[in-house]
Amino acid sequence: MPIENKSTYPDNTNSSNESLKKEIFRYLKYWQWIIASVIVVMAICYLYLRYSPNIYETSAKIKILKKKDSGMDLSGLVGNSPLFDMSKINLENEMQILKSRRLVEKVVDELNLDTYYYVSGRIKDNEIFGSEVPFKVNWLNIDDTNTQFTKSSTFVFELINSNRFELKIIDNSYKKTFSFGEEISIENSQFVIHRNPLFDYENKTPEGRTIFFNYRSVNAAVGSLLGKINTEPIGDISEVLQIKINGQNKAKNEAIVNELVDKFNQDGIEDDRAIAIRTEEFVTERLKMLVNELDTVESDLVDFKSSNDIVNIESGVEMMFQTYSDAEKRKSEIQTQLQISRFLKDEIDKNTPYTMLPGDIGIENGTTTSLVENFNQLVAQRNKLLNSSTRQNPQVKRLSEELDKLYSNIKISIQNYLSSLEISLQNISKREQRADATIESMPEKEKIVSSIQRQQAVKVKLYIFLLQKKEEAALSAAITAPTAKVVDYAYTSSTPISPKPRMIYLGGLIVGLGLPIGVLYLIFLFDTKISTKEQVQSRLNIPVIAEIPLNKEYNGKIIKPTDNSSLAESFRILRTNLNYFITNKKNNSDSKVFFSTSSTKGEGKTFTAINTASVLASNNHKTLLIGCDLRNPQLHNYLEVSKDSIGLSSYLVDSEIELDDVKLKHKHDLNFDVIISGEIPPNPSELLNNGRFEELLKEAKEKYDYILVDTAPTMLVTDTLTIFEHADIIIYMVRTNFTELKILNHIKELKEIKKLKNIAIAINGVNTKKGYDYNYGYGYGYSEDVKKKKWYQF
Repeated sequence: MPIENKSTYPDNTNSSNESLKKEIFRYLKYWQWIIASVIVVMAICYLYLRYSPNIYETSAKIKILKKKDSGMDLSGLVGNSPLFDMSKINLENEMQILKSRRLVEKVVDELNLDTYYYVSGRIKDNEIFGSEVPFKVNWLNIDDTNTQFTKSSTFVFELINSNRFELKIIDNSYKKTFSFGEEISIENSQFVIHRNPLFDYENKTPEGRTIFFNYRSVNAAVGSLLGKINTEPIGDISEVLQIKINGQNKAKNEAIVNELVDKFNQDGIEDDRAIAIRTEEFVTERLKMLVNELDTVESDLVDFKSSNDIVNIESGVEMMFQTYSDAEKRKSEIQTQLQISRFLKDEIDKNTPYTMLPGDIGIENGTTTSLVENFNQLVAQRNKLLNSSTRQNPQVKRLSEELDKLYSNIKISIQNYLSSLEISLQNISKREQRADATIESMPEKEKIVSSIQRQQAVKVKLYIFLLQKKEEAALSAAITAPTAKVVDYAYTSSTPISPKPRMIYLGGLIVGLGLPIGVLYLIFLFDTKISTKEQVQSRLNIPVIAEIPLNKEYNGKIIKPTDNSSLAESFRILRTNLNYFITNKKNNSDSKVFFSTSSTKGEGKTFTAINTASVLASNNHKTLLIGCDLRNPQLHNYLEVSKDSIGLSSYLVDSEIELDDVKLKHKHDLNFDVIISGEIPPNPSELLNNGRFEELLKEAKEKYDYILVDTAPTMLVTDTLTIFEHADIIIYMVRTNFTELKILNHIKELKEIKKLKNIAIAINGVNTKKGYDYNYGYGYGYSEDVKKKKWYQF
């Protein structure tokens, strides 16, 4: 019966758990490399943690306080004030101010951050600051535009005694002794070193201690500090900001944060003071004008009374004007508003759109007051930005556009308000005219006196009001409220935020495991060679009848009948499987024909053919081995004969030559007969199909029990495909770490189109040292070199 398309080994359709288990054990074969990788990476992590500087986070919290309205409080004049303050604080603006270069530069100047002090260890440097440094450096020729100065060398300070110290330069032979307070000029640097009053000389002994310092330009120090400062609001509706900074030195971090908060408060106070001073100047100018106007009115009244001999207006006049007293009061208020509004309009017309306007001047119109307040705030923000940037800055441009719009809106609002006041004044005047008709009988002099007195009352009231506001503005300029309230001063946690040992070690463990596994995965991924029996079984529905182990000691050698090595046992298993799969015939004495072939050269077909012949012959079976690879014969190399000796090619060409004429019997003490390929003919395919090869097999079957034919590779030539019909079983060779996986498709195609029948696979070159062990690790075998696997071998 023909060979069934099943393997004697378990089927390759394993469960997913088994597949996962096999994949895991595939990697565990290289556990030594994985463990070594983990150890190396963890050692690197330890060294990193041991010698990298600790980074601490310092934070502070401040509450941004609401500023009072920029405009004057009109309650003293018109008797109204807002019930609730619905204004909101723009925290984004405050955050930008906190991180502005102008403000940070003030911090750098105040804390002398342009000088970097540190002590050097064997591997890492540690920064020192403030009271940790026994001296202070005062640079004399600071000029950030001088690139030579900003790239000054690193100096080495070593205290000799309480008055003198030694100064050196790294990478330079310079070395000299100086006294505290002495001016020092080295290369392109000029500076003076003073004793630090904050350093505790009594309890600390700085003598002999080496301290390094160098100069960093202000721009570089500001840029570095800006990259470390982080501000963020606490919550969505909170008015509290949190300021954070990360650095190596705790004291330096806290000093920077606290100083930044202090400078922020001072900056806000200066803005409020500038508005108060501008308001005071405006009120003072208006008071001067009112003094002149009031003096004129009073002089007119005195002159009128003197010229008309009037001493006092009789009390009866008051009754006559009772009917329009309410209108008179309202007219007074409107005239006051007209004066103030005209004052503000004149101020707007003579100033530029980017100059602060007087705020609290008593205008009753809420729209105008709000616009002036917003205008002054935007002018203050724009002036701050211009201190640290140019007019081309996008934020400056945006503020300028907003100021232009506000400036135009303020002018329109003032004009509308003036028009409204004038209409109201006209209405009041009409009411007075109607009242005047009722008192036409009053003396003309009394009417004139009343008119002058009304003007005098209006100007006196306005004068008193502006005088009060002047005092308020002066008081605001002298005493201003802070911009922010400190909720928490700078605090530094004792635990560093970087490096984090747990994260470093966890990351190291992941990298230590992932690196070798990733490398192995890439090796497996790009490995296009056959390496396991499962790869063959999963791609071909062809039985695997043997796995021949790799044994370099047998290169070019033939297995002897007394050989008990694992290699010899693999060929004995091949013999057994061949006998199991062989076609049953009526007469068991009939000879059997085995073809040995492969896809390409080098896969071990000749090696397998000659050793299979040897183990078959060792069972007292007459065996003949025929070298049928007429293009690239290799059989002669195992027999140590010339490839041009008489052989199969001679038999195929000359019909007079018999089988006994071409065989090499008992050559090198062989227990089987051999026919080598002979001379290489020019037309191998034609010779194999001229009928002589069939005659040779027919004659050999009458004399031998087994006939093994070493044929040419199937992918290179067609010689073999024309004679496969004479084979009882085709032993198709593949070789681990040599045969490409894609070649299996060629074998599958040959089987599917039935060019090859009764085919069985033999895997050559199995590496037992990598776990693909013929003895399966159980220590059973016939050779002395069979050893049981250790517990750590997979």
